[in-house]
Amino acid sequence: MSLPPVRHVDILAHKYTIEVASNMSDDELGRCHTTELRIYIRDDLPPDSMKDVTLHEIMHAIHFHMELVDGSSEESFTSRTATGLRTVLVNNPMLCNWVFSSE
Repeated sequence: MSLPPVRHVDILAHKYTIEVASNMSDDELGRCHTTELRIYIRDDLPPDSMKDVTLHEIMHAIHFHMELVDGSSEESFTSRTATGLRTVLVNNPMLCNWVFSSE
């Protein structure tokens, strides 16, 4: 199992706690609680899936904090998502290295 190398992640100046959880329902791989500033990742995922789900849940937080909604234009959505993601990756180099590693 390849666990996230950090317990906290800075997402657009919000400090989220990352937790690997064993009590998630069968249909959940991860969960992002923007009000609690917590990201939960299912503990029985293969390494690549764990990285993908972690990034997926980070994207939920980015979308929330940048107030992106389904009605946003594709260009606005893409531009703001790219800026948010780059900011998160730059501010969290250990997490960035883990997400993009092949291990």
